[in-house]
Amino acid sequence: MTSILIVDDSDMMIKLISAALKPDGYELHPAQSGKEAIEIAARFTPDLVLLDVVLPDIDGYEICKQFRNDPRIAQVPIIMLTGLTDLDTRLKAFDAGADDFMQKPFQMEELQVRVKAHLRSVSSYSKPRLETGIQIQNIAVFSTRGGVGVSTLAVNLAIGFSKLWGEPTLLADMALVNGQDALMMDLTLRNTWADMGNLAPNDIDSETLHKIVLHHASGVDVLAAPRRCEEAELISDKHVQRVIKLAEDRYKFLVMDLPHDFSFPTVASLDLAGTILLLAAPDLASIRCASSALNVFKDLGYPEEKVHLVLNWNFSTSGLARKEIEKTLHKPISVVIPNMPDTLVNAITLGKPVIMEQERPESALFEDLAYYWTDAAYKKQAPSTPSTTWQRVQERAKRRVSPGKD
Repeated sequence: MTSILIVDDSDMMIKLISAALKPDGYELHPAQSGKEAIEIAARFTPDLVLLDVVLPDIDGYEICKQFRNDPRIAQVPIIMLTGLTDLDTRLKAFDAGADDFMQKPFQMEELQVRVKAHLRSVSSYSKPRLETGIQIQNIAVFSTRGGVGVSTLAVNLAIGFSKLWGEPTLLADMALVNGQDALMMDLTLRNTWADMGNLAPNDIDSETLHKIVLHHASGVDVLAAPRRCEEAELISDKHVQRVIKLAEDRYKFLVMDLPHDFSFPTVASLDLAGTILLLAAPDLASIRCASSALNVFKDLGYPEEKVHLVLNWNFSTSGLARKEIEKTLHKPISVVIPNMPDTLVNAITLGKPVIMEQERPESALFEDLAYYWTDAAYKKQAPSTPSTTWQRVQERAKRRVSPGKD
């Protein structure tokens, strides 16, 4: 039975939370102080912890840190609860190692959803991959110019694959210096690439990778960039090759968010990718960078069909014409992403990717792009239990084919 440790000094709050979670069959263990919580956790390992910040003895931050230093509980999801509203409280919670944060008062329905999401994301690692005879789909998102939306596309695409197919999906933040995928998904940097830096590549195994990845509520596992810039130097192309090899045995989809360079780790990622999405914006500098990247790809011997040109229209005004860009680069544009500055800024600020906002039209765009970039062989096999995302994508496709029909 799934067990949950509830730590809160309010007897009423414990009763409310228990009443909300008990119908789902969880085994609940209440604690009204930090000392009691530590004693309970010493007797058994909970599957999830709900932890209040303000307690009569030890505050929630310190308890969270102690749990993260305990190998038995280090990987257990922790959701911190508090009536405090300032930004510093939220940042301290994530610095302490919390996976999620809920501000009191909150709706118990939302708590139920978040609990299920975190438990599902942890259990997804042990979920067997479907044996379809199709290898992992490995997509690299790349540009030699910053500010064109590489991370935004990578994050939303990874979530799209997971929501569409319900298959194990890994998002690898390869921008080892200041990569921000974890921040964009509101994940605390509990573990990063740097945790493998002192290991010889051949000493990294599936269990090591499992301990280091972060788990997002969408079901996506995230391999986060190091906290400190200098830690990027610990990761070599051999480390990258080893991790991708391990991912092939565990995940159905791998999305790599690449930096704007051709360093050894970047080239190793590009070499092993099945598809490269080369992003550009409709300005002269961006097109020049795209042209340079295409020349390097040619020198590296990549086949033409491996590289897809994506135009991210990040201008609120006019930019270079599509036909002019295609003529200059001698390559057709596969996809044009429309301008959506306010939506993306808000998503990044809140740590909630656009694709998670189902009611927004931009969410539909990224769902459709995830389907578009799914291998054709895989799309031929309709899922045995279609997800709601898959159903929405199919319905939109039908409307595009027959726009005049109800």
